[in-house]
Amino acid sequence: MASPLRYPFFPLLCLVASMPAFAVDGLSSGDSELPSVLSATRLKQSPAEVPGSMTVLDRDLIRATGARDIPEILRLVPGMMVGYLYGHRGNVNYHGTNTTEARRMQVLVDGRSVYRPGLATVDWTDIPLAIEDIERIEVFRGPNTATYGANALMGVINIISTRPELAQGTRLKVTQGNRGVKDLYASQGLEFGNSLARLSVFGKEDTGFDIDEDGNDFRDGRRLNAFNMLGDTTLSANQTLSWQFGAKEGTNQRANDYTVLAEPTDNSFTYDRMMNEHQANSDIESSDYFAQLHWKNDLSPTHRLEIKTYAQHMERLSQWRACDSPVVFSPALRALADIGEVYPRRINYILRNRGFWGDRELRNEYLTRPEDHPYIGDDLPPGGDALPVEYLPLVDAVVAEHAAARDGEPACWDLNENLRETRYEVEVQNTMQLADNLRTVFGGSLRYDEAQSDTLFGGRVNNHIGQMFGNLEYRPHHRWLLHAGAMAEDDKLSGFSVSPRVAAHFFIYPTHSLRAVYSEAVRSPDMYENNAHWTYTANNLSGPVSGSDQYYALAQAPGNLKQERMRSHEIGYNGYFHNLGLSIDIKGFYDEIEDMISQPLQLWNFEPNNDNFSRFTGAETQIDWTITRSDRLRLTYAYVDFIATSRLDQRLTARNSGSAAWLRQWPGKIESSLIYYGADMLNERRFERLDSRIAKRFDLSNSSNLNLALTWQYRLDDEGLTWPENQFNSPSHYYLSAELNF
Repeated sequence: MASPLRYPFFPLLCLVASMPAFAVDGLSSGDSELPSVLSATRLKQSPAEVPGSMTVLDRDLIRATGARDIPEILRLVPGMMVGYLYGHRGNVNYHGTNTTEARRMQVLVDGRSVYRPGLATVDWTDIPLAIEDIERIEVFRGPNTATYGANALMGVINIISTRPELAQGTRLKVTQGNRGVKDLYASQGLEFGNSLARLSVFGKEDTGFDIDEDGNDFRDGRRLNAFNMLGDTTLSANQTLSWQFGAKEGTNQRANDYTVLAEPTDNSFTYDRMMNEHQANSDIESSDYFAQLHWKNDLSPTHRLEIKTYAQHMERLSQWRACDSPVVFSPALRALADIGEVYPRRINYILRNRGFWGDRELRNEYLTRPEDHPYIGDDLPPGGDALPVEYLPLVDAVVAEHAAARDGEPACWDLNENLRETRYEVEVQNTMQLADNLRTVFGGSLRYDEAQSDTLFGGRVNNHIGQMFGNLEYRPHHRWLLHAGAMAEDDKLSGFSVSPRVAAHFFIYPTHSLRAVYSEAVRSPDMYENNAHWTYTANNLSGPVSGSDQYYALAQAPGNLKQERMRSHEIGYNGYFHNLGLSIDIKGFYDEIEDMISQPLQLWNFEPNNDNFSRFTGAETQIDWTITRSDRLRLTYAYVDFIATSRLDQRLTARNSGSAAWLRQWPGKIESSLIYYGADMLNERRFERLDSRIAKRFDLSNSSNLNLALTWQYRLDDEGLTWPENQFNSPSHYYLSAELNF
């Protein structure tokens, strides 16, 4: 008999089948007020009708976290893995995969994609929307390419702003705390003509991580300023126009991002002394601009037509002066790189290994017979492919050129990693109730993406994407709901694809359903994966460079990568016990991703392909229980069993993760929250943290009040956050906020 672990849905079915009888007795016999979701299929649905798993983080939950950044709020989503590369660069992935890029999840702000087309990631810290202006966050946990197209491979996060009619009046907020936290926020509600609007301005600042694993200062702070204006205009009795625009500018600190080929090892040489004194930084100057329009026309009570369009521009500008050995412009080193990217990497280890790089016999034996020398000296890489003997003179030439240059100054030049990304999109959507038991939404969109970087792309790359989508919902019986949907997408760079989804719901009661879902999804290679032409142009070159000023390394993308493909199977239960104030969602899943592109986005050893595979199997649950009018309890848990052929895709998946939150309204207009987050393995590091928040409201008049809140986070583990160098001096992080409303 096969093991039940091979079929994770078996224990889930047993769990649902054995639900206690008291739960059924607690059901309301009539209609009850239920939260509705908008992001799953573009149709307004109750959670029990969604063809998949949804998490809705409402305004009360968002406020209770005390979070300053969206990734921290998403720790409340079961199966969501949150990691950090730097203090200002968070990474959010559903079920994991690579630690440094969020390539496989669509992120929307009021329906506008903030997924970057050039580098397949989301810059969470640079989104021009304040936490204070978020009404709720809807997370579709699972593939949703059928609704939102490629890049919604593993999930969709839709961040929804508070509508202007709910944000009238004036708000002023100041937040300060340790780790350099200094935040400002102000908003003003406006009314003019047939329009209601809300204007917000905000700034954010902190110092990031304190020290690295060696105890050195970690330079990864951030500073940003932004504004956002959102409005609704009533055009007629059945037509409205929603509009929004915003901008953000700021600086994200980082150390010199250039990887030196010949690191200094001996200060008796002029080259080594000057290289040790060279401490250029490569901070990122970031700016974002966007404008968005959304027209809605209710043609009848059962028919709505919508047109949405937006334009956005992102700039990440990073430039500095790099210094290295003159050999980085050597024709001999460039010839070795053409033979194979691994050989300059080995020379990198040879040149920076004291004593070894000058021993010609040992060096050449290591290069030509690596199988006999898995490790030689300090920090040398394992063997790998052997260098053909006929190319050893190239190695000798590189080593000799570096040795001759060590008594002089290094080669220095100005370089940049500037990147500008632009997107334009227009979408038409038609929603119709065809019959009492049949409704549909369908439409299409056209999108233009562009990425421009002389360093990363050798100029400009653009893409045209056309989409046609449709979702159909049919009720053949009051206990059954059938769903079918698909997205047809034509991508100039990746080709044509169709992503279908089918689902069936069986309703035990009107607010309790069992579901079964099958879907297919794709992810298109981003522009860097498929179109990179990354090399450094030597501007204002100085130092002892002879011959060409062409840098030796070039990351050349293949241009023919296929789309990643996913097949997903899910069964689950969603129930709302009205009289108990209790909602439960349970999910079992079996997902396979083929043709994965797992290589990191880097200059050296960049050889992207579709050779990798991942499988995720497991179960998740979320429980939200309003115990009393004053107490709310929320629990999440995810168990993820996974297989990944690339070690990079094994890093950010915790087998066990979850959260437990208690929200309490006390007498005297005091509210508190206590939240535990835990994950047993994030990049081989345990994560446990306890967050608490206490707030007090003071009514100053009938129309004004003052809110004071203290947020305290305490790490229960002693690990670096995702990476060993991400360290804090203290496990405690606290900040105090004061908010005035009038």
